[in-house]
Amino acid sequence: MNRIFQFRNKFIVLSSLIFFYAVEVWSQIPAVYAPQQESAPEPVEDDTWYYGTLIFLFAGLAVSVYWWYATRNADQSSSRRGTENQPRQVKNKANYNEIEGDDLFDVEKEIEWLRKNRRIEGKNKGNYPGEATTDDRRQDTVAQRTNYGRRIGDLDENLVPEKLPESTFEELPINSFTEIRPVEEFSVLPVSNDTALLDAIEISQDEFEEDEKVREIALRVLESFKTRNAAECLGQMALYDLSANLRSKAVASLADLDHESVFEDILLACADPTREVRASAARGLFRLSFDRADAWARIALSKDEFRMRQAAQAALEAGLVERTFDRLTHVDKKIAYEAFTFTTLLVKAGEAEKLFKAIETHRDTKVRLALLHVLQVVKEEYTLSGLYALLEQSSTPREIKEKADEAIQSFHLVAA
Repeated sequence: MNRIFQFRNKFIVLSSLIFFYAVEVWSQIPAVYAPQQESAPEPVEDDTWYYGTLIFLFAGLAVSVYWWYATRNADQSSSRRGTENQPRQVKNKANYNEIEGDDLFDVEKEIEWLRKNRRIEGKNKGNYPGEATTDDRRQDTVAQRTNYGRRIGDLDENLVPEKLPESTFEELPINSFTEIRPVEEFSVLPVSNDTALLDAIEISQDEFEEDEKVREIALRVLESFKTRNAAECLGQMALYDLSANLRSKAVASLADLDHESVFEDILLACADPTREVRASAARGLFRLSFDRADAWARIALSKDEFRMRQAAQAALEAGLVERTFDRLTHVDKKIAYEAFTFTTLLVKAGEAEKLFKAIETHRDTKVRLALLHVLQVVKEEYTLSGLYALLEQSSTPREIKEKADEAIQSFHLVAA
C-alpha cells in the first residue's frame, strides 16, 4: 500500500513538471503575424494570460508538493504505530489477565482463554526434590484449621441478643421444645453439563494449577451457574484452595447461591485459619435466607457422628457457641428454636463440656436452666456424670440443682 501511495505522488509531481515546462516552452515561441495592410495599426502583445498561467502552475505545484509530503509522513507514522502495537497486541492476547467488571465478563471468552493459555507445570511429572506436594499443603491447611481456634469478632449484628423483658423461665418458649421437629428434605439443585462449567470444574480441581489468576477465572465461571456440581466445586475451593483470597471469594459465592446445600461448607469455613475467610463465612452464614434451624436439625438428625463432630468443632472454633446460648432464652420462638437445635447438635456431637461450663459460670440463671432443659430433652448418657457433678457441688444454686435432678430423672434413674 505504501508503494502505491509513493508511485501516485511521484506521478502527480512529474505530470505537473512536464505541464509546466511545456507551457514555458510554448510561451517562448515567437509570434507569427500575417501580412497586414499598411493602414492597419500594429497589434500590442498582451502578457496577462501568460503570467496568470505561470501563477496557476506554481500554485498547483506547491499544493502537490505539500500534499505529497504530508501523505508520506502520515504513512510513515501509521507504519511505525503498527510496528509498535504488534508486540503489545501479541502480549495482550497471550496474557489476557485484565477483567474490568462484571459487564465485560463473558463465560465463553473466559473459558476459551483458559483452554488456550492455561499453563500446567509438573503435570504427569514428578515433583522436584524438596518440593511439597499439593496433598501435603492441603493437609497442612487442614491442620492449621484444627489448631487455630480463633473467634470471629465481626459477626452479624443479629447475633447480639436483644434485651429481654422481665419474665420467668417457665414463660419462655424454650420450655415448649421437647424434641427436634422432623425436617423436610430441601429440593436439590439441578446438574448441568454445560461445556464452560465442566471446563471450569476441571481447572479448579487441577491440583497442579498454581496460577491464582487462572483459578479465579474458573471461580467466576462457577459462580455464574446455580447448579449442584458448581456448588460442590465452590465448596471444595472454599475449604481447600491454597489462596486465602480465593477461599474468601468462594465462600461469598456460596452465600450468594443461598441454598440449603451450601450451609455446611460455609459453616466449616468459619474455622478457617485466616481471619479474612472466617469473617466472610460469618457474614455469609447469617445472610442466608432459608431457615437455619432446619439446617442445624438436619445435621443433628443425620446420625453421622463424623459429620456432627466436624460441624460442632467448626462452630466452637468460630466462637458461635456462647452467643447462641444467650439466644436460648429469647422471647422470639423462631430465634429460640434455632438456638435449641444448635445446642442439641453440640450435645449429640459429644461437645457437652461447653454446656456444663456455662451452667456453672453463666451470669444469667435462665440461660443455665435452658441448657439443662436441652440436656433433659436430648438424653445422651455421657452427660449423666456432669449432671451428678452439679448435684455434688456445694456452690451450685438450689434452683440449678433441682433442674439437674429433674434432668437425671428423665433418664429413669435415681439420683445418688
